[in-house]
Amino acid sequence: MAIQYLKKSPKTSSTDDTKTTGIVQDLLKNIESTKEQGCIDLTKKFDKYDGDIIVSKERIEEIKKTLDQKTKDDVQFSYERVRKFAEAQLKNYGQDFEVELSDGLFAGQKLVPVNTAGCYVPGGRYAHIASAVMSVTTAKVAGVKNVIACSPPKEGVGAHPTIIYTADLCGADVILNLGGVPAIAAMTNGLFNNPRLTLLLVLVINLLLRLKEFYLVKLELIYLLVLQKLELLQMLKQILKL
Repeated sequence: MAIQYLKKSPKTSSTDDTKTTGIVQDLLKNIESTKEQGCIDLTKKFDKYDGDIIVSKERIEEIKKTLDQKTKDDVQFSYERVRKFAEAQLKNYGQDFEVELSDGLFAGQKLVPVNTAGCYVPGGRYAHIASAVMSVTTAKVAGVKNVIACSPPKEGVGAHPTIIYTADLCGADVILNLGGVPAIAAMTNGLFNNPRLTLLLVLVINLLLRLKEFYLVKLELIYLLVLQKLELLQMLKQILKL
């Protein structure tokens, strides 16, 4: 039986891969030479945002005071369950071990947390707080020393207040008002006085997919969750399996 759609969104033409690759190459080349200022300039150009890039403690406290209690409760509910599962997963599946395969021949595993993880939290049309919960929380439970969260800013506002609140609650050490190319480039290259990444968690859309291809050779260790934009449930399942 044929699938019947009750409602379908209008289709739009995708940006040609070659064109997207060229755009990303040019932007990355610009940031390699202009560094922090390049990120600031691109954020002004694309997001119309000219405020602070690093979310201050004062801004976080302001959000804590103004965010409605229902939202806080919902975020807390999600965070506690993800954290509890991650802790159980680490306890039951993350054990170091050693086995003697033959006389004098030993093999085993030792799990060592990476030094720095970058978590990209989408915030274009919607505030994807689940991305912050699933990536930041699991990284902190795993024992990652530095967790950096990035989310695209809105003009005159910065990253969505709920995303900032969630990332902070889940344990992000630094939150940046950056999206797209500037965000990934800044985290990967250790800009804004942050250490370079050893792990990158990102919901990949067309433009970010090109970034993945360029940065795979630049990081010492990189895991990318290459997912379609609307596959949020699948994204959550994949992160839980890490």
